[in-house]
Amino acid sequence: MILHSRGSRLGAGAGLFLVGLVSAGVAWATLLTAQPVVTAKGRQFEPSATPGGTYLAYAQSRPGHPNRFDVYVKPAGAPRIKVNRRGVAFGGGIDGTTMIYQSVRNGQSNLRLFDVVTHARSAPAGVNTKRWEWLPSISGDWILYGQRWGSHPVNGRVILHDTNTAETRILDEQIGKPGRLLSPGQVSGDFATWDRYTPIAHADNVFLYQISTQTKTKIPVPTGRVQYSSSVTPTGTVFYARSGTACGAHVTLHEYASGTDTLLARLPNGYDSFRTFAVDEGGGVTSLYFERFQCSTGKSHIYKLTVS
Repeated sequence: MILHSRGSRLGAGAGLFLVGLVSAGVAWATLLTAQPVVTAKGRQFEPSATPGGTYLAYAQSRPGHPNRFDVYVKPAGAPRIKVNRRGVAFGGGIDGTTMIYQSVRNGQSNLRLFDVVTHARSAPAGVNTKRWEWLPSISGDWILYGQRWGSHPVNGRVILHDTNTAETRILDEQIGKPGRLLSPGQVSGDFATWDRYTPIAHADNVFLYQISTQTKTKIPVPTGRVQYSSSVTPTGTVFYARSGTACGAHVTLHEYASGTDTLLARLPNGYDSFRTFAVDEGGGVTSLYFERFQCSTGKSHIYKLTVS
């Protein structure tokens, strides 16, 4: 598992246009209550799901080995299925009946596909290299993922790849001198997100990318706060966590749409979330899955907000 400063796993794209935002409206609404989804023994991270929760996927620590993970997918009303056959694995995303996840074997990390109906496994074309590929999501022909290599410094990219045309777009990158750490968020429909952490400035920002127009937008962040753990719906509504610079420092979950930031929920003191995953349920309803991680103990389970 690759970590950035907040404990999540971990880069300027050619031809992209940065939309500058100075301020954003803030909406105040009744806070939502998070519903537990997976609270089994051990640690659960990196959830993803299909509409209606027909399939739910997540990474689960092994008994007696809290830092070794396998990936499971659970059909509604049926026992869960172990996705990875060998090595360790981490979560990714689901679109339709296709799941994508991270497989680590013999010190090498690659992306793999899993058909949740037939249980067939395969490798996505044009993605895996000798570098470390990680934290993928999938929407139609598009795969969003992170890539890293090197050690002093660690180089990284956030990449969007079209498996139909073989087109590859580098959305963000960090090469050479250390300065920022990049973490992919989610691709969904015409949109993708990622997070950029700059240690020197103690800044953590969320970016939104529109595939059809090849434009990117930095989501506004209040002074003294950081934003991370981003996800997005097919219409471009962005979700993310906001906090101080320490793990579990007054963490809140937010929605950003049409220039308006809406506070959705507050996490208990000392808890954080390193991955959100947005599922469009139709009719203006979004299921926002996330893990709730206790900073002091490492305990982590899967929760969900219903946003309408």
